[in-house]
Amino acid sequence: MSLPEYANIYNRFDPAALEAEILEGRLDSGLNVCHEICDKWASDPRKVALHYETEGGADGSLTFAELREGSARFANYLASQGIGKGDRVAGLLPRTPELLIVIAGTLRAGAVYQPLFTAFGSGAIEYRLERAGTRLVVTDPANYPKLADVKECAPVLAVNASETGAAIADFYDTLKAQSADFEPVRISGSEPFLQMFTSGTVGKAKGVAVPARALLAFYVYMKYAIDLREDDRYWNVADPGWAYGLYYAVIGPLLMGHATHFNPGAFTPESTYDMIRKYKITNLAAAPTAYRLLKANDHVLPTGENLGLRVASSAGEPLSPEVVNWIRDRHFCPVKDHYGQTETGMTCCNFHGLEHLQRPGATPLGTGWLPSMRRTRKWVKVTSASWPWMLRRRRCSILMATPGAKRTRSSTVTTSPATW
Repeated sequence: MSLPEYANIYNRFDPAALEAEILEGRLDSGLNVCHEICDKWASDPRKVALHYETEGGADGSLTFAELREGSARFANYLASQGIGKGDRVAGLLPRTPELLIVIAGTLRAGAVYQPLFTAFGSGAIEYRLERAGTRLVVTDPANYPKLADVKECAPVLAVNASETGAAIADFYDTLKAQSADFEPVRISGSEPFLQMFTSGTVGKAKGVAVPARALLAFYVYMKYAIDLREDDRYWNVADPGWAYGLYYAVIGPLLMGHATHFNPGAFTPESTYDMIRKYKITNLAAAPTAYRLLKANDHVLPTGENLGLRVASSAGEPLSPEVVNWIRDRHFCPVKDHYGQTETGMTCCNFHGLEHLQRPGATPLGTGWLPSMRRTRKWVKVTSASWPWMLRRRRCSILMATPGAKRTRSSTVTTSPATW
């Protein structure tokens, strides 16, 4: 099957047309993100949103219909606590179905979901809760002790609360007491639905409020860079406690009505291959570290075994030619480098779903489109000359772009300063 030409897609790219194609709500008059990633797919009671493993070795699935009901119950609980539009709700949870219910329910209420990476210590958690003004934290017994040292911690709801030894409300007991009906709260495209924080590699972690218009950018990345197809079995190994996992292991695939996969266990070559075999994964996304670890443990994969991967994507620093060639020779599929940031989404990609000039081991800085930081529906053209400058000056938001390999040297563009 021949791929579309990058240049043709780029020249015809129309944000308004894309919005009308993929969203049932509107960025100007209002939409609900839970409706866009869950409700509109829930009419088929068998359509699966999540396949998951458990720490104990069991497995299960969560349908879109079940996710819709769970999200409504959680949204009703939020409303009962006076939590609503614009309020921050944090999830300090591993990759479990409860995490997905918390995300969807928060978005259903028009509130803003805030991820907390489960490897964070009390100090990192306290800093993020204080800076965000978080109204509720949902956690589990394994992570609850970290909250004991958090000053002025927000109220806590816990999965299996009895195992924490504290007098806190239980997640499922609370949800059972709530109605399964909740009318989704609409927000505009300029209002936030995710409260992120940068990794803090330079100075303190910075808060990033991700606006609802980022849904279009997530879709573009999933369709053209990841090349997620209807018949794919998709697994993004990244943790939803960070941007790549939340944007593209949760929001992105569900926005397309596609099932995602969770495995809460530690990453090992053995568990990775077991997961791929069990669920017949065809489309894999992971960090460069994961691919390097797989290559370093080449002996784990039997010689000549074809796991059935169609494509693989790597998000982070470019892979070395040795790793790229190893994946091609041992997994019989191409791996493509992608690069992005919490503040922008994925900005530089070698696309699986588009035909364009590619240089293995490098990601292109090309032309693309960004939504203006002004509260308008206007877009600004960004080039290889302009966008790094814009990032350094914090003058761009979530990327709505499909950058290509062609280099241009046009003048830079300026948008209103970001407000995070």
